[in-house]
Amino acid sequence: MKRIKLGIVGTGIAARDLHLPGLKELEDKFEVVALYNRTKEKAIQFSNYLNNNPKIYDSYDKLLDNVEAVDLALPVQLNYEFIEKALKKGVNVICEKPISINVEEGKKIVELSKKYKNVIYIAENYRHFTAFDKIKELTSKIGNVYYLQWNLWIYMSKDNKYANTPWRQNPEHIGGFISDAGVHHVASMRKIFGDIKWVYGSVKDITDYLGGPDLLSSTFEFDNGILGNYNVSYAMDGKNILMIKGELGDIIFEDDIIKVIKYRDKVIEYYDEYKTHDENSYKKEFEDFYEVINGKENDLGNAEEALKDLAFIEAAIKSNGEKRVYINDLIK
Repeated sequence: MKRIKLGIVGTGIAARDLHLPGLKELEDKFEVVALYNRTKEKAIQFSNYLNNNPKIYDSYDKLLDNVEAVDLALPVQLNYEFIEKALKKGVNVICEKPISINVEEGKKIVELSKKYKNVIYIAENYRHFTAFDKIKELTSKIGNVYYLQWNLWIYMSKDNKYANTPWRQNPEHIGGFISDAGVHHVASMRKIFGDIKWVYGSVKDITDYLGGPDLLSSTFEFDNGILGNYNVSYAMDGKNILMIKGELGDIIFEDDIIKVIKYRDKVIEYYDEYKTHDENSYKKEFEDFYEVINGKENDLGNAEEALKDLAFIEAAIKSNGEKRVYINDLIK
């Protein structure tokens, strides 16, 4: 299969620190031939990381005339507009998550994915972590599963590079960091146990420097009846622990180690080879995107799945500690 001529649109943190290292390992599949950034100087700086002297364009429309695919690493509020323009030009799209600023706009992107033959691939790298595949496999060891709890304390200081991104400091996307990072966690939970039926949640704003709420506490139920709690804060520090409880024991995921603990015979199994921080999940995204362009089913970058991830967060926020919000009521 031939190399795909790729344009990178938005040459900030995500493109530079996350996407580019993976793309450099996939030069047999992608050739970065074009760059566009609203501030042209940033695109010029980005071009210095590449050896093939990509063309820097003054407009997105001109770039689209000279590529086969685009990598959109933009503020979330630009996703819909830039995706639609690419599809109208017959260009395939890989776009950073979350899919959109809210569910209503996300539904429009899903409709675009049905209307056009070209690919819309939402880049959710957590779907590519093998740890969550392994956890799903190991659930058979603890019998019927009844409960999941995930507590995440992801302290972001005032000098954190993501916290200092202007569009994150004044977010147009629902929930700020709660959705920007939270869709990762929802995608992971759904990868293990499938779709989620309803969510009940509350949010708080603790810091004065993170845009939007920075603490979420939620209760929810999967379609298969498993209950869950998902609690996350970007303002507090602590241990990040995923725990799954079944009739025969627990599965615990902490510090990149998976533990299976069986109650009655006290058996403890350790699996320490599934290191999320050692996996180049961004490279895997682009490998899968390449295969989808060439005919593979788009199961990992599917727009409808990305919409369900965002719908969980929006449901938790809209719940406002008052009532359950059903996912299907949001996405139908």
